[in-house]
Amino acid sequence: MKNAHERFGVLEYTKRMKDTTTRIRLRLDRFIGEVEDTRNGKAHLISVLGGDSDVGAIWAAVIEQNLFTVEAPGFDPLTASLGEDAQCFRGTINIAGRRPVRHLVAISTELAKTRPGTDPEGKRTILCDSDPTFVLYRIAQRYGLPVVPEWATWFNQELTRHRMIQAIMGLGCSPVLVRGSKKVFLKWIGRGLRQKRITFPASSGPVHWSLGTNFFRTGEIGPEDDSPQEACSEIPTLPATQEGESCVSY
Repeated sequence: MKNAHERFGVLEYTKRMKDTTTRIRLRLDRFIGEVEDTRNGKAHLISVLGGDSDVGAIWAAVIEQNLFTVEAPGFDPLTASLGEDAQCFRGTINIAGRRPVRHLVAISTELAKTRPGTDPEGKRTILCDSDPTFVLYRIAQRYGLPVVPEWATWFNQELTRHRMIQAIMGLGCSPVLVRGSKKVFLKWIGRGLRQKRITFPASSGPVHWSLGTNFFRTGEIGPEDDSPQEACSEIPTLPATQEGESCVSY
């Protein structure tokens, strides 16, 4: 974790009242957002660290749909909010010999709907990583698609060819926006099978997904932490199982 602080961004929130103005600046270690114009956009995930009162103020700002400014290495300052019905999760990080650090993670309603089985009619899926296998796994989990990991490259090519995958703003991750519905993806699978661009395994049985990315990984780690994660599913009820769901987040 050498020089980890250099990879952090800053979230700034200004609260103006009748007689006073309060400015709060917190360290930002994860962010996912979309840019709507040069300086304004929509946030889908924030993860901030700070003192109890400051984190509490940001929590209130998220609930009230207030705007905040995000600054981070690699992109210009952005003014955004998490929108209506954002979900917040707070915790405490205990550090030996120092005061505890409060941690807040907040996600937009749209990001929450990309959980497996949620909003199956949705046509936008926001993911925290652009790895083709991860993308296929999460899309298949959300819509209940019958797929296998070997199709990841083909599926990514189809998304690119139809211009249905787009990189979006991210700090500490490489998020993408995937457009498309279950009906569209099933149509692609049917056509791919007919054209023999993809094939089902010769025999049924467990399907192992090696997901070599981890949303909570922060840069320089030891080789013992670099092994891919595995999730299992069964044909033909691919790909959703409890084992797979426990391995990844958004």
